[in-house]
Amino acid sequence: MQRKTQETLAAQIHAFLAGGTTALADSVMPNPISEYTDPGRLGEEKATLFRRLPILVGHSSSCAQPKDFLAQELGDVPVLIVRQTDGTLKAFLNVCRHRGSRVTFEECGNRGSFTCPYHAWTYRSDGSLANITNADDFGDVDRAAMGLTELPVEERHGLIWIALTPGTSIDVEAHLGPVFDAEMAAYGIEEFAVERSFTTRAKANWKIIIDGFLETYHLAFLHRTTIGPHIRSNLAPFRPLGSNGCMTAVRTSFDRIRDEDVEAADIEPHLVHAYSVFPNTIIVWSGRHFEAWLVHPDGTDPGSSIVKVMVLGRRSEVEDPANDYWEKNWVVVTDTVLTEDMKVGQSIQQGFASGAQTHVTFGKNEPGVQHFHRMVQRAVAGR
Repeated sequence: MQRKTQETLAAQIHAFLAGGTTALADSVMPNPISEYTDPGRLGEEKATLFRRLPILVGHSSSCAQPKDFLAQELGDVPVLIVRQTDGTLKAFLNVCRHRGSRVTFEECGNRGSFTCPYHAWTYRSDGSLANITNADDFGDVDRAAMGLTELPVEERHGLIWIALTPGTSIDVEAHLGPVFDAEMAAYGIEEFAVERSFTTRAKANWKIIIDGFLETYHLAFLHRTTIGPHIRSNLAPFRPLGSNGCMTAVRTSFDRIRDEDVEAADIEPHLVHAYSVFPNTIIVWSGRHFEAWLVHPDGTDPGSSIVKVMVLGRRSEVEDPANDYWEKNWVVVTDTVLTEDMKVGQSIQQGFASGAQTHVTFGKNEPGVQHFHRMVQRAVAGR
């Protein structure tokens, strides 16, 4: 993060501490419950957000060598990403052009071809059709037109991004915008590696999961025995970055440098940045490692989502067998997000279905949540 941005954040935090307040929106924001519960609304979100915008898939280190591949289901879209022999990436729909089966059910590996398990049609790593079993009996087809359906893919900042609609384009730099793109570049994420990843399902709308990362209002209560004692509740600067955004949580250790000059103090060790990468990803920078939370709708049920967390660390630390930092950090992740936040998120979804209210109300002290939902509404409306 640039020094000028750090100084701006430091000045804001000092002002919030002095005034006993936090970043504030202009007013409260009512948001319809139907945006979390209506299947029609979910269909609109999938069409306008998940099928048109760049979607973060993973880190380049997970698909680094020629013929390495990743196979994932991004919501209800099966994708296959393969490292080519020239070092570039190609992405495809993981769908056999014969009868629609997956061509691989493995999540990752290294191979030069993919053979559909149904009728053994085989595809090369570049997606072209290599073999039709019993070709003479099958009949004539245009093999050149029967390769795997290609998807746009791009590597930027050591991360793999994909567009889920064939024939469209992808421009991650434009999607991030100049300020956010420069900030991501400064972290050097390409020098990191995946320490671990984990995927789970939550009985909650995908936006409920995102909401939980964009305010610190709840920390003193939901996380009072986990991270609550270490991060200030209801105190967080928020920066809109186009459709994206950054909420900065403040560690209680900030008190150690509270009396230091703003222009001289090193504030980064005392902050946690939660970047909202529109539409469905949260990237958390803790000062030592990244967590990327990738959230997708689970099929057609608006009350179900697929959540993947990917932990990224500097290669030297990830590869150090004596480093117990990762296990300790994972305990924090499971105790907070995967246990406390998920439990409450699922109860929120149940509460929405009860008919107790028609709208949820986002407070002035939740500007990050407000910004995210305004961007969703704007995108769905085509503005």
